[in-house]
Amino acid sequence: MGGFIEPNIHPVLVHFTYALGTSAALAYVAGLLVPAGRWRDSLRPAADWMLALAALAVLATIAAGFQAYYSVAHDAPSHEAMTTHRNWAVPTGLALLALAGWRWLRRASSPGPVFAISALVVAGLLTVTAWWGGTIVYKYGLGVQTLPEASGPGHDHDHGGGAGHGDQGTVNSTDDHQDAHGAPPSDTMDGSSASGDGHDHDHTDGAADREMSGTVPAGHDNSDGHHDTKPVSTDEQAILDIMAAIETGWETGDGELFRQNFLDWSGARYFESGGENTGLLDLVENHVEPEKDTIPDLELDFSNIDVQFEGSDFAWAVADTAISGTFSSNGERLERIGKQTVLFRKVAGTWQVIHTHSSSRAPR
Repeated sequence: MGGFIEPNIHPVLVHFTYALGTSAALAYVAGLLVPAGRWRDSLRPAADWMLALAALAVLATIAAGFQAYYSVAHDAPSHEAMTTHRNWAVPTGLALLALAGWRWLRRASSPGPVFAISALVVAGLLTVTAWWGGTIVYKYGLGVQTLPEASGPGHDHDHGGGAGHGDQGTVNSTDDHQDAHGAPPSDTMDGSSASGDGHDHDHTDGAADREMSGTVPAGHDNSDGHHDTKPVSTDEQAILDIMAAIETGWETGDGELFRQNFLDWSGARYFESGGENTGLLDLVENHVEPEKDTIPDLELDFSNIDVQFEGSDFAWAVADTAISGTFSSNGERLERIGKQTVLFRKVAGTWQVIHTHSSSRAPR
């Protein structure tokens, strides 16, 4: 719509289809229940007109829905919900058109109980379809270009125009953290070694407030003087290296960096702005690797990285995030800021990522 209705006119059209279709069904039922006379004589033609208009509206609604399906920004979890909505919408639209065709062919006679019940069934299908439409907007945020500030850990981004990487919000930690996330069974604790590539973004804020602050990690800019001169511990440096590898992995779509640094265990879940990848394979194959095609020039920057240790084998890091890039599908520019939390466990002497969680928003 050239900026007049963004990102798509589908949310406008659905209201006409739903309101007209359900109102027609109720009018047909009422026309059977009220006594013969003025009310019945008025309800039946009103129901016919509403059904006819609903049939016209559903054609436009489904057409706009398919345009939205292939253009609105989404990630893997929201794609599944969006596909469910589509799979309800198409047969529901066909049922509504069939109902209207039936009524047109029998327009010379009054609609009977079978027709009224059929209209109620179609109204039920419209209701389920509408519920799924509301779910993908209010639960997954599809088509919402500016989200409220959210809290949570992890790497955050959307697939498609208008979405981004990064976290937004405040992350709180307690001594329960280790128990809440739980250690995976011992027979799954055979993750590969933690390694990371150097990252050549300038991190202008650094890890100023870390309890174990130290020298500036490779690739970090210390021009603001926020770093002291004490060396970081070996464990902390290993975690900073993993954070750098995560940056590089997202930017390049390199799933191998995630396979090297993430523990592949049965309970792995990675959250992002209400969405979720379950398991390392899902994260890599359905999120990380396709990202390079979606945003070829993606740039992800972690700053203000704060690493905390709880015991000798559990740690977590929080960071500010900034994401930028251009969507290949429509040329739309991506700009997002937020926060990210990454949980680590030391397995066989090597730090591994066991969970991430993120959220983000557009810069204000």
